[in-house]
Amino acid sequence: MLPGVPTSSLILLLSTLLSSTLAVTTQDVVSLYGLTASYDFTYPDETLNSADANTWIDEKWSLFNKKGVDWGNSDIVFSPDPSTSTSTLVRRQESSTSSSRSSSKTKTSSAATSSSTSSTTTSVSYPASTALNGEPPVLRIEYPQGSYSKKTGGTQFYANPLTSTNAKVSSSSSSSNTSTTGQYERMMLSYDVWFPTGYAWNQGGKLPGLRGGPDSRGCSGGNETDGTTCFSTRLMWRPSGAGEVYAYIPTKQKNFCSQSQVTCNSDYGTSLARGSFSFVTGQWQTIQLLVVLNEVGTANGIVELWYNGVQALQFQNLVIRTSTNLNSVGGLFFSTFFGGDDSSWATPTEQFVYFRNIQLYAGAGASNLTGDKATISAALPLSAPMGVCSVLGGLFLGLLGLMVL
Repeated sequence: MLPGVPTSSLILLLSTLLSSTLAVTTQDVVSLYGLTASYDFTYPDETLNSADANTWIDEKWSLFNKKGVDWGNSDIVFSPDPSTSTSTLVRRQESSTSSSRSSSKTKTSSAATSSSTSSTTTSVSYPASTALNGEPPVLRIEYPQGSYSKKTGGTQFYANPLTSTNAKVSSSSSSSNTSTTGQYERMMLSYDVWFPTGYAWNQGGKLPGLRGGPDSRGCSGGNETDGTTCFSTRLMWRPSGAGEVYAYIPTKQKNFCSQSQVTCNSDYGTSLARGSFSFVTGQWQTIQLLVVLNEVGTANGIVELWYNGVQALQFQNLVIRTSTNLNSVGGLFFSTFFGGDDSSWATPTEQFVYFRNIQLYAGAGASNLTGDKATISAALPLSAPMGVCSVLGGLFLGLLGLMVL
């Protein structure tokens, strides 16, 4: 410990000195942040049409309150891995009561029923091919031509497998020097995403992220939050594939929207570090998104993102919640579509995006970083657009008893 140097400043100094272009692994982040629980979203061993895909997701992925997919039922299939398939990407529709094309005899007709809580399934979509070429299937999401938000393409659902049983987290399981409510106040989402070659980005679109709080419907679609009932942190692609974290978190904190890497969008979410990384086409790329809730009343919440193992953004001074009523990070907010709120955001053609290796990791304890009072102007976000703390950095922090929490 250096005399007279605040702990938070020393953490930032060490992070900066130890930043490099060396990729970190999921396990590095899990260890650094004390994430003691994990969940892998299971995939079928064969391709599934949209009816059977909805049944699989309903039964296997622990959707919030078991209410099924919010919308976009016919835009979901399990398809061959695009890196091993050369099939033309087409969408074929049949009656929602048609039999499944896959060999799976799961409840096709019940999928249309159970998943129609928020929308009605009017067609069944099929993958372009059933040939897996020795690889497991992946999740394919369709954006029909001309679709943009408003439930016109893509899909949305909330899965909370780690918190759905209301299991309490023992404070003894949290890392040292943390306070805990007995809930998962820190969580990381990891997944792989594939945009086909020639993907037309247009103005932008949403990608999966994390959400939390007792309100499972707010914090999206222009529903602002005061930090008492919900938050969300999805990803977005922008023109040419520029990436960002798109967050619904409180913005009323003094000077928050004037920070250099914060873009507050009127009536909508907040863009964090827009353009700090870029998505590419024609290859798998890995996203790791971490959220650590702030202590109520202190601006020390954390949002970090790694793109292909390299840290793309880091904020450590956020107000994510203003009340203990929002006591945990809930789980996967699988929300993806073009938009934007008007047709200028629409996809110019029928397009597809693929997902695999979706995983959650969680741990107990809010952030214990030094932070300003939530009612006072916070410092600029601690960002390292193209750097990342190496494993060696984690060891140093551990030795010094200054684990970034």
